[in-house]
Amino acid sequence: MNKSTIDTVAALKYFKKTDFLMYQLLKVALKSNNPISLPKPKLQNEYFDSIVSSIVSQQINTRAAHLIFTRIKELLSEITPEKVLEVDLTKLKACGLSEQKTNYIKNSAELWNKISYRNFVQMEDEEIITELIRLPGIGRWTAEMFLIFSLARPDVFSFGDFGLKQSLYQNYNYKKHWNRKIRTTVENLSPHRTLASLTLWHAKDNKRNY
Repeated sequence: MNKSTIDTVAALKYFKKTDFLMYQLLKVALKSNNPISLPKPKLQNEYFDSIVSSIVSQQINTRAAHLIFTRIKELLSEITPEKVLEVDLTKLKACGLSEQKTNYIKNSAELWNKISYRNFVQMEDEEIITELIRLPGIGRWTAEMFLIFSLARPDVFSFGDFGLKQSLYQNYNYKKHWNRKIRTTVENLSPHRTLASLTLWHAKDNKRNY
């Protein structure tokens, strides 16, 4: 069972001893004009909504994803597996979805009650990832984002996230063997890798302020 929470005080104390650069980056990220926003665990009945949002967001910009997701919400009034299964495919696609994403959402709705989402609070991170990637259109990266932003798990880092790797490369100034060095750096950030991830994204998006 994983009942840990994202704890900035504990993370700062830990990073100050183990990774002083991350300690400095996190301090800046917490005190900036646009500070990092700490995820909060979502309710069980909000999980499927998050899955649909993740599918919608794949390979398109944030603004377009928000517009399509808003249209889906207006169409369904509430994003649940039941509502998705009731609506006609053409109406769902007309919200701006590709045919592939429309099928992903429909098929995920059909499979939703076959995965162990009711037990996510008690399950380990890797167990949840294994369950989520059973859904069409959900890969490891999407499952890891679910762990961070829907379950607020404290020790998650996605090696498949280009932005995180780019931020590490920029801030840690790796000269060679940087893939191997990234893995070592990230391992040393545990058990606060979620805060480290949020900090790295923040540093990348607000580079001029660092």
